[in-house]
Amino acid sequence: MNSIDRIKSTIRFERTDRVPVFSHIYGFASRLNNISLKDYLNSGELLAFCQLEAWKRFGYDAVTVFADNSLEAEALGSKISYKDDAYPQIDEYGLNNIHDWKYLAIPDPEEDGRMPVIIEACRILKEEVGEETAVVGTVQGPMTLAGQLLGIEKLIYTVVDHPAEFSNLLNFTTRVMVTFGKALINAGAHVIHIFDPSASCSVINRAVFSEFILPHLKQAFKEFKDRGDPICWLNITGQTEPILDLFPETGADLFNIDYLVPISIAMEKLPHHCINGNIKPFNFISGEEEVIRREARDLLEETHSRGGFILSPGCEIPLESKVSNIEAMLKAVKG
Repeated sequence: MNSIDRIKSTIRFERTDRVPVFSHIYGFASRLNNISLKDYLNSGELLAFCQLEAWKRFGYDAVTVFADNSLEAEALGSKISYKDDAYPQIDEYGLNNIHDWKYLAIPDPEEDGRMPVIIEACRILKEEVGEETAVVGTVQGPMTLAGQLLGIEKLIYTVVDHPAEFSNLLNFTTRVMVTFGKALINAGAHVIHIFDPSASCSVINRAVFSEFILPHLKQAFKEFKDRGDPICWLNITGQTEPILDLFPETGADLFNIDYLVPISIAMEKLPHHCINGNIKPFNFISGEEEVIRREARDLLEETHSRGGFILSPGCEIPLESKVSNIEAMLKAVKG
């Protein structure tokens, strides 16, 4: 059974040879290959090379096409600065106020900013792994991208002060997300991964999520399914327990569960949907192999009778993670 078959069968709650593993390895792949993060984030060839080498080393079930949270915002005018050993930061937001979104144009993923870097990496990865391993294309969710354009604090105030314009901005960022996601599907992505941490209840409440965010996620996943029937993966890191029961309405196939939510709660709220998670990411830095192994085994035992589970960290593997801890996560599944 190859990785794609393993993932699809798990999503359908069917028997598999083993539990699939997603690594959430992004920028860490550059460190693993002694390549500066800045170079990794600006070269499709380097990004694809590092992802392939990490996949070959650890043997998990997906390679990921993702740079950083500011990529789409940069293509829309936000100014960022790079460091060799850290993710870029936004120095100047693309929007001065909530009303200026109307002056922005949806970027072309083949031409604008670093989007072409990601498209190139996706094509290379698909060519290299074929139909053996899943290629995951990541796009920023509408709330997170809006925050990267306006600033998250200012964005939150607009929910109360300018709700109509808040909705309009989310309409726009959703179109950006869908355009980018469709380009990734065309480039060969098997999985479309919406990453929207600012949509968690660590930032907004259930009412805001239900009224403003949920309809956009539902529309986006429908359009992705219509384009090429990819696996649709929703990843809202942070505290999501108050909104978990709403997740099935998005139409996604798979839901990431961060370490803040006990896996037992996720299983209770999402009894018929595939979930992944939820080893604490910081433990890959601070913990020892036995800590990771124990967390992984506990998750595997707790989800065994249910099925529909993919083992992973709750969020991204930190840049400073220990190789031995990543190996421990895989050994928990593979023995």
